[in-house]
Amino acid sequence: MNMKKNKILLEADAVRKSYRMGTTRLEVLKGVNLSVRQGEFVAITGASGSGKSTLLHILGGLDIADDGVIKFAGRQLQRFGQRKLNKFRNRTVGFVFQFYHLLDELDVLENVALPAMVRCSVAGWMLTKAQHLDRAKGILAELSLEERRHHKPYQLSGGERQRVAIGRALMNRPTLLLADEPTGNLDSATGNGILKTFEKLHRSGQTIIMVTHDEKIAGCAERIISLADGRV
Repeated sequence: MNMKKNKILLEADAVRKSYRMGTTRLEVLKGVNLSVRQGEFVAITGASGSGKSTLLHILGGLDIADDGVIKFAGRQLQRFGQRKLNKFRNRTVGFVFQFYHLLDELDVLENVALPAMVRCSVAGWMLTKAQHLDRAKGILAELSLEERRHHKPYQLSGGERQRVAIGRALMNRPTLLLADEPTGNLDSATGNGILKTFEKLHRSGQTIIMVTHDEKIAGCAERIISLADGRV
């Protein structure tokens, strides 16, 4: 038995989140409980508006719960100061979004290397730039994008842009990869290619949480969590 894989990496306990809409308050998450073990590939499914993306953002420290506890490797995210939380988002978590969020002024290689640039001081980047760019080139080669590294994002297909976004998410060797509808903006054939990339990452030991409204896509994960009416 792989004891490392049985270690709980991420926990959510009674997580609640609501948003004010005019004079009313919309309760999106109503006490969500879940746990994810190291090395797992988990899909979170549910109808539009069920709170999937909100939950994912809270798990990754992009949003803050109104109530409840998020623990990563036993540490409560709510106790992190802003500097520590920024470090957590940059070094521990990799994010992949439906609409890529690549920077058109940077080429593919620079987009992938961006998390390392953010991580370093100006002096630190100048000293380590070559090794970081070498890593970015290696990631692009793994994603079959080596020949596209000097292209700008707007020169790529949707599938290529999403692979660049995955490469960027992997740049700082994250412990946790979070993907929000990663195939939602792609045709089925291209989306299947993205899913194969996630499956390969999972086989290498990467912990992945993926949000999707599509049950068929969720089927590539080893475990599915369904959200309905703000609850698991």
